[in-house]
Amino acid sequence: MAFGKLRVHFRNAAGQVLEQPAGRYIIIRYTSGPRRLADLQTLLGHGKQLLALRQWHKVIGDHRRMTPFAPAEASWVTDCWLSMPRNRMREFYGAVLLPADVLARIPTEQAAGESTANALTYRLFADEPEAAAWLGQLP
Repeated sequence: MAFGKLRVHFRNAAGQVLEQPAGRYIIIRYTSGPRRLADLQTLLGHGKQLLALRQWHKVIGDHRRMTPFAPAEASWVTDCWLSMPRNRMREFYGAVLLPADVLARIPTEQAAGESTANALTYRLFADEPEAAAWLGQLP
């Protein structure tokens, strides 16, 4: 499913936030290597602002090149970024792109099924077109 050209909304050492206007979703594409918590917070803050500005509720999290979250980062993402009040946003969907070798180690039923974490309903994917197609089926 090709939607057209992505627009770069924000970029820093932790990654970049891209918007896909035709698909009505954003992509958070993480960079490889070490990062500072402040850079991650800024990156995800820009993502959250863009979702609110556009009144969108779908995101592709591209973790394919990303260094895994440190414990403090994982806590912040769960406790702060994913704690969007339900009254401000309807359902929130995320398609998470993982490296193929990581995805292969996850039980098939977990990788293929939808899961929920805080306010986010998400599904795991190995490639972006498949993730975009899934988001395109959602309300």
